[in-house]
This record gives sequence, structure tokens and C-alpha cells, in this order.
Amino acid sequence: MFEYKRSHGFVTWGALWVAFSILIGAAGKHVFDAEEQLSRAELLDLSSEYGMMMGLSLMVLAVVRWMGFWSSRPPWPERFLSLGLFFFSGGLCARAFAPELRFTDLLSPCIPIGGMLLVMGFVWAAIETIRELFVSESLE
Repeated sequence: MFEYKRSHGFVTWGALWVAFSILIGAAGKHVFDAEEQLSRAELLDLSSEYGMMMGLSLMVLAVVRWMGFWSSRPPWPERFLSLGLFFFSGGLCARAFAPELRFTDLLSPCIPIGGMLLVMGFVWAAIETIRELFVSESLE
């Protein structure tokens, strides 16, 4: 039951990022393309694409946990994906909307850190899956 309740937050977070990504994509297309600020529009487009893919991935991982596939393990893949999504897509959005602010310069290292967290989340998901499918059966 504990894992079920914890997974609700990850599904909610993923769904909100997908919705946010749609808005970001629309802003990039309709606002920055219209103003011919193509570099800012490209940043928002990239943020939107990753936000949608990673938000949906986060929701899928939470559903896999709900189904009991990884029920005995802490939700580290979801945690890494959540943080990575926030730092990567959020950093790109900040850079697109306010490139001249000093705060945005401070957020610039968050973008590659977020990318690494996304990679770590998927690698951890692969490790958990291999462990569940092959290692746990051989131990029993």
C-alpha cells in the first residue's frame, strides 16, 4: 500500500510536466517564432519534447511500480527522472524566457546535471528490471 500511495505523486508530477510541456511548446512556436527569436524558440522546443517524453516515462514507471513489478525496491528511478526533468527542462525554459538575468546564468549548470539525472534514472530502471527478472529468480 505504501508504494501505491508514493506512486501517485510521480504520476501527478509526470502528468503536470506533460501539460506544462504542451504550453511551453506552444509558447515557443507562437511567441518566439512570431518574434523571430529562433534560438529561444529552439530551447523551448527542446524543453517541450523532453518534458513530454520524460513526463510520460515517469508515469509509466510509476504504473509499473503500481503493478507490483518493483514493489520491494525504493523508487529511485522515479526520483532521478523527476529531478532530472525539473533541472533539464526547467533550466532550458529559464534560459529561453529570461536569458539576460543573472539567475539564469546560475541555472545553466543545472541543464547538464538534469540530463545526467535522466540518464541515471533510466539506467537504474534497467538495473531494477534485470534484477527483478533474472537475479531475484536465481536467488529463490
